Amino acid sequence: MDGNRRFAKKHNLQGLDAGHRAGFVSVTYVLQYCQEIGVPYVTLYAFGIDNFKREPEEVKCMMDLMLEKIELTIDQAISGNLKDLKVIFAGDLNLLNERLKVAAQSLMELTEQNRGFVAVVIVAYSTSHEIVQAIRESCVRKCVDGDSPLVLEMSDVEECMYTSIVPDPDLVIRSGGIDRLSNFMTWQSSRSLLHTTAALWPELGLWHLVWAILKFQRMHDYLQKKQKLD
Repeated sequence: MDGNRRFAKKHNLQGLDAGHRAGFVSVTYVLQYCQEIGVPYVTLYAFGIDNFKREPEEVKCMMDLMLEKIELTIDQAISGNLKDLKVIFAGDLNLLNERLKVAAQSLMELTEQNRGFVAVVIVAYSTSHEIVQAIRESCVRKCVDGDSPLVLEMSDVEECMYTSIVPDPDLVIRSGGIDRLSNFMTWQSSRSLLHTTAALWPELGLWHLVWAILKFQRMHDYLQKKQKLD
């Protein structure tokens, strides 16, 4: 979800969180579109570990905005308006402030039994961090089970990843015209199609999604063959 700050600058929006608020509007629309199209899982890269390196005031604004929207979604879940939506937060949630962490866990618990559409929100995350913690956890599990931590299988590591409870992505859409993954699920997306759009995240609309999905459909047979070879 790249381009929020550039969008704010482009449109002379005031306030540190102005671009991020515009970006959240896009989140709601993208989730709605994907649900209507029939996409079962959508993963949103909301906040990377490197984002903590930004100015403290901006980080606080982003955390406050995230908390505000999570609490709003909790109210909707309590009122019974999200029966077909399951929300999962993935990442090192211990890096979040306590109030935000509790809110995220509460929303997951409230929607845990929901069936239908799954929204995975990636926060306090980087693939590098994820792999390191997954290897550590794998070694701990081996020791607890009485096995040697020196003998690790790929499946051992994958089971301990933050995103282990959801399927690997078929399609990765990067907004903002940047052709790189920025430490986002690089392990899980090794067989995914990467689609880059010049649209900034708040500008992303239905036709951007449709175009990306059509591109994926056109490449589907090729991707399937590559997966079988791997």
